[in-house]
Parts: sequence; structure tokens; C-alpha cells
Amino acid sequence: MKSTTRLSAFFAAYFAYVGLFSPYLSLWLNGRGFSPTEIGVLISPMQWARVVGPPAWGWMADHVQGRSGVARLIQVAALAALISSLMLLTELSFWPLFIVFCVMSFFLSGQVPIAESLAMQAGGGSLKRYGRIRVWGSIGFIAAVMLAGPWFDRVGIFWLPASLIAVLAVLVLVTLLLPHREVHDLAPQSALTKDMLRNPQVKRFLWASFLMLVAHAPLYTLFSLWLHQQGYSSTEIGLLWTLGVVAEIFMFRFQHRLFDRFSVGQCWVASYAVTAIRFLMIAFSGGSLWVLIAAQLLHAVTFGVHHSASMALIREWFPAQAQARGQAFYTMASYGLGGSLGGIAAGWLWEAVSPEFTFIVSAAAAAIGVLIAASGLRGQGGDGQLRPDAKA
Repeated sequence: MKSTTRLSAFFAAYFAYVGLFSPYLSLWLNGRGFSPTEIGVLISPMQWARVVGPPAWGWMADHVQGRSGVARLIQVAALAALISSLMLLTELSFWPLFIVFCVMSFFLSGQVPIAESLAMQAGGGSLKRYGRIRVWGSIGFIAAVMLAGPWFDRVGIFWLPASLIAVLAVLVLVTLLLPHREVHDLAPQSALTKDMLRNPQVKRFLWASFLMLVAHAPLYTLFSLWLHQQGYSSTEIGLLWTLGVVAEIFMFRFQHRLFDRFSVGQCWVASYAVTAIRFLMIAFSGGSLWVLIAAQLLHAVTFGVHHSASMALIREWFPAQAQARGQAFYTMASYGLGGSLGGIAAGWLWEAVSPEFTFIVSAAAAAIGVLIAASGLRGQGGDGQLRPDAKA
């Protein structure tokens, strides 16, 4: 089996888990009686783990022996996540449940940065080939969301823990197929790390990435709960999530045409502007289905274009011997700090002001991101003119 096929299977399984966790966990927690603020805190470990997880798993990946060492490391982490997830079958109170999510999230946090690095290696640096691998994550997400919505409408949201455990079991099996490749320099090395973090361009890139996930945090943590309050069923909520990911898949499939026409930097900055528009649409939609459909279609840009452009900028702006470290810094700044702080703030603003106000704040964060991203392109050493698919 080709290494690209094996990596595609991994992304499909991993994001099938995310397809259950992100859209439906808030509904399960709400059914357990937790408030929006508590839900924001309980979901945050998945993001906090991306602050401490990538360096820790990167250090281990850098010190395992042999070409199969990294694959074995991911296998052990997936198995540990599966074992710890069994605690979700018990009636845990707030803090024990928080600890379980912390443990699960830590074991899962290092897998995607390592797999992203392997995918960029397998794709030879081409966003076209990388997109063909990474799109399977979107397909896995869609399959999970589409199957779970009717399932939970039929049997009840309280079957979510068992569903998560089943998908994690599939992930463990899929990790056995990962290609045996060495991933170097995931662990921070002080001199080179300090040089990179002193670079104004890199700092602006990380700040902009942080703001993008602050903007998306209400979507990832409370959007399903908000839709539920607007009268949408689990199936309808799943379909709205699916629509966004279908748009994302379409973008991954044809993004090389966009990057052939516009520079990576231009697409990266534009994704922040579109993000601000998207969350203003949600905030003022009043639950209108047609407005929400249009907003979800913009996921093609706010995630698809932004993610691929970020991967290309990491490849351009970080030294060749520090590509995996660049992935780790990006994950820590965006999904780690941005996602966790944004999720907690969203829960608090939901109760202190209103649910809609959280999406207005999201739009404001994205608007600030436009300014920082644009200034980053004017920084030293790069103009964002990279067109990575020119040789694809």
C-alpha cells in the first residue's frame, strides 16, 4: 500500500473522531446539565493539549530509534487515548471529566503535526499532492457527522461516549498502517528556535494564526448548541456541519487553480477577511437557514484556503531543518492557545452577554488578523509570492 494511501486512511480516521467530538460534544455536555461556561472549559483541553503536546511528542519523535519509531509512537499514543476514553462511560462530575479530556487530548495532540509533516514529505512539497492526502480528513469528518446525526436523533445523544470509543478503536487499527519514515527536528532546539521566534515575520504569522482560531472557537465549541437552541435537530445540525466540510473538500480538490492565479500570501490574508464576514453573517442571521448555508459554504476559505496557505508559508518561512518544528509552533499558537482561550471566552461571553455577541467578537478577532497577516507579508525575508503547485 502506498504511503500516501496510508496517510489518507489516518487522516480519515482521526477526523472522524473530530467529526463526533466537535459537533456533538457540547450537546452531550448540555444534556448532562453543564452550563455554556462549563462546556467551554470542558472542551478546552483538546486545544490546551496542543500547547504542551506537540513539543512533548516532538521530543519523543526526535529520540525514537529507526524508521518505524515514529509510527510506533503514534500507535502507542492512539492506544492510550482509547484506554483513557473508557472513563467516559461512567458518570463523572465536572473536574474528573475535565481530567479525562486532558489525558485523552494529550495523547491525541501530537499525532496531527507529525502526520502533517509526513504528508508534506509524501507530497514532495506540492499543495496539490498534499491536498489529495489531506482531503481524506474532511471525508472522514463528513462520514462521522452524517452518520452520527440520525443515529443520535434515533437513540439519544447519550450514546456519544460509546461512539467516540468505537472511532478511537478504528484509529488505533489505522495507525498500524502508517508509513515508516523519520521525522527530524520536531523537538525544539534552543538556538535555532530562538532565532525563528525572533523573526518578526514568524511572530506575525503566529499571532495571526492565534487570532484565526480565537475567531473560530465559538464555532468549534458552541455552534451546535446555538443551532439546537434555534430549533435544529441533531440531523440538521450534522448536515450544516457537513455542508461546510463539503465546501472544504471542494477547495482541497481544486485549490491548486486558486494558488496558480493568486499568491499564497494573498490567499492567506483574504481568508481572514472572509472569516470576519462569515461570523458576522452567523451573528445577525437570526437562525435563518439560507444565511447559515451561505456562512457554512465560506468554510472552504476560512479553513480550507487558510490551512493550505499556512502549510505553504511554514514551508517557505521556516528553515529546511525545522519544518516539523514550524508545524508544532503553528499548532501551539493556533489550535492550542487560540482555540482554548477563545473557547473559554466564548462560553463566558455567551452567558455574560449573548450567544450572538460571541460571533461578533469572532469577526473582530478575524479583522485584526487581516491587519497582522498583511503586515507579516511585508516583513523580512518573504513576500508571500510562493506558488507551491507550479511544479506539481
